[in-house]
Amino acid sequence: MTASSTFQNLPAEKRRRILDGALDEFAAGGYGGASLNALVAKLGISKGSIFQYFGDKAGLFRAVFNHAVELVVELLRQVRGASQGQDLASRLLQSLAAGLALIQGQPRLFQLYLRIMFEDGAPFRGEMLAAVRAFSRQYMLDLLEDAARAGELRPGLNLEAAVFVLDAVLERFLVAHSQEHLDGGLGLFAAGHELAADKAAVVVETLLAGLGARPC
Repeated sequence: MTASSTFQNLPAEKRRRILDGALDEFAAGGYGGASLNALVAKLGISKGSIFQYFGDKAGLFRAVFNHAVELVVELLRQVRGASQGQDLASRLLQSLAAGLALIQGQPRLFQLYLRIMFEDGAPFRGEMLAAVRAFSRQYMLDLLEDAARAGELRPGLNLEAAVFVLDAVLERFLVAHSQEHLDGGLGLFAAGHELAADKAAVVVETLLAGLGARPC
């Protein structure tokens, strides 16, 4: 179930406190390891209130995921709007910078995403990952369509294939910053701001320049 009207009618600060507390719990332990008893003890509410608001643990998990997605979607909308009219390289770099800032500023959000991506036990896992991919696809497609209208892309470029490549590479970039085993030799893991920006510039330049030799 979605969050009940009873939850929606709570004061905004109480709703935020419940969702933030649940985010902490799910990010730390994953769905299987999260404890409703620990959560309600920390929040000072009854377990019955959780069931009244969300139906069950799975309903709470869905509400937390939706809350996290709303925060990320709003951030990327701001990036897309603020970078309107700039070239594709600049917009991709700003997108990566925003992602890194989010990971560093709100690590629980990214940890929750990693839990969903790599752990099989979460309910609605396929649905949740599909929702993330759908938004990411549209975000990348919007950037590429703007670039195509500006004459930045080669004629005949398959935009769906380009979206797939950009989405895969940019996500791997962000994951590698926090997961050493996925760094793959780039030297990105736990990199500071300046080094991460340098690595982002190299990755974006490589993407846009392509891999094949150009005729002289």
